[in-house]
Amino acid sequence: MSKRNYNIFFNTHTVSGIVVSVALYIIFFAGAFALFKEEIDLWEEGGTVSKTEHQNIDFDNILEQLDRKHELIGRDIQLNFGAENDKISVFMSTSKDSLTLEKGTESHYYLVDIHSGDTQTYPEYYGLGEFLYRLHFFAQIPTVGIYLAGIVSLLFLFAIVTGLIVHWKKIIPNFYKFNPKASIKRIWTDSHTALGVLGVPFQLIFAITGAYFGLSVLVLLPGKILYDGDQNKMMEDLRPTRKSYEWQARADDEVPSFNYYVRNTAQKYENFHLTRGYIKNYGGRNMKIVVNGELATSERYVGAGSITYDAYTGVVESEKDPNKLSYIEDVQFVLGRLHFADFGGLTMKIIYFILALITCFVIITGVLIYVEARNKKSKTLKQRLYTAKVGHIYLAICLSMLPVTAVSFLFVKIAHGYFVDKQTTIYWFYFITWFVAIVYFRLKRDNYHTNKMNLLLGAVFGFLVPIVNGIVSGNWLWKTFSEEQFDVLLIDLLWIGIAITSLLFYLNIKPQIKEKSTFAKRPIDYKNLNKSSGIAI
Repeated sequence: MSKRNYNIFFNTHTVSGIVVSVALYIIFFAGAFALFKEEIDLWEEGGTVSKTEHQNIDFDNILEQLDRKHELIGRDIQLNFGAENDKISVFMSTSKDSLTLEKGTESHYYLVDIHSGDTQTYPEYYGLGEFLYRLHFFAQIPTVGIYLAGIVSLLFLFAIVTGLIVHWKKIIPNFYKFNPKASIKRIWTDSHTALGVLGVPFQLIFAITGAYFGLSVLVLLPGKILYDGDQNKMMEDLRPTRKSYEWQARADDEVPSFNYYVRNTAQKYENFHLTRGYIKNYGGRNMKIVVNGELATSERYVGAGSITYDAYTGVVESEKDPNKLSYIEDVQFVLGRLHFADFGGLTMKIIYFILALITCFVIITGVLIYVEARNKKSKTLKQRLYTAKVGHIYLAICLSMLPVTAVSFLFVKIAHGYFVDKQTTIYWFYFITWFVAIVYFRLKRDNYHTNKMNLLLGAVFGFLVPIVNGIVSGNWLWKTFSEEQFDVLLIDLLWIGIAITSLLFYLNIKPQIKEKSTFAKRPIDYKNLNKSSGIAI
């Protein structure tokens, strides 16, 4: 490669990486915890889980209770069975029946207890797992958040490709030349290159799938052209189970049993696990029942299936055999499975978690390389101050996520049951705590202090997570292990592992490392800066 081309790729990699670094760090850090969304929700609830098989849930009783409260006639209903917990989510559209009562004119979304039938609204059952899951694609930013995450993923893909081109010939030599006694810039560069390339397959998966999900509106544009702008027809082909049917009239017969169709579908295929159910035109003459499921990943990597029934006759109107592939439907299934580590069980989730945190380290080292490389004698004071400011702000935002997330786990556990609108409560606590931490570390203007303090706080709060869980919920490590509540146990062990790792890093970062920085050799005297110079610090 010519020197000119090398410089083009190098500068492109640097600029694209710096532009998206903070957003990318948030995506990966929050996404790492989002892998355990269901486990975090169970940990926060603090109870025990009966692990009832989905086909053994009494859906008819749940629907009967919802009907008394909201009148289900004419509605389309979606039931998400979720993971192995005692709650399912239920979405009810507005009724299509013109004769419906007033209470049938509003849509509802609830989390329903499968035993008691008790319901909770979205803000009421909103938990830290849901918050971190949505933070990883910026859902807290209305309308544009997910598109922003998609653009960041696309730029990340660009940075990966240019990074591979730039570092390809250096990977093996730098791996063997790694020397912790070298300059700070050399340490960051070698670790950035080695760990970055080791995680390339994982990063490519996330960049491609993240861009697909975040920018799906652009992905679907060619499809809309093929369907002459008929988006409903296109979505019916992509996701047949979500097809909508026109309302005809109320049926004279009693509403058929949803339980029957659920159990019939579960028994049709071996190792078939139910995931979702749909009821179209509840109580109508053309009422349909759709049941979705998946084969165990040990049987087939891609094994999604569904059956659509005529509710009153029991006739199978359409069937997607989980043992057979369908390109249109299964390509989205594969992308989702790859993105969320929805295969390989707990082991794969842990691997994804570790790789996500390694990617966070790669992002941080990339920023530090940028900051160190631009603190040169040839740079003006204004340029050096700007570079230092970038480093202070970036590290303050990124590194403070560790203790803020840890203390948020403590908060939701201690405050559980005290707030009705949990969504607003978690928003306020997390973002205010994070903002205060960012402001403090930004004003401190010391990357060494920022790193050390966040590692220490992360370790302390991390060790407190299982202790507070035991005190508040009685779910001590030995109890959750003996009762086989492994989902809850996992979160405690996860934080113990994070805390131990943070503490080891904290103890091994010595003051001598700070002295290797170019800012130690060419310090900026903030106290004696000429304030009349107009330079913002």
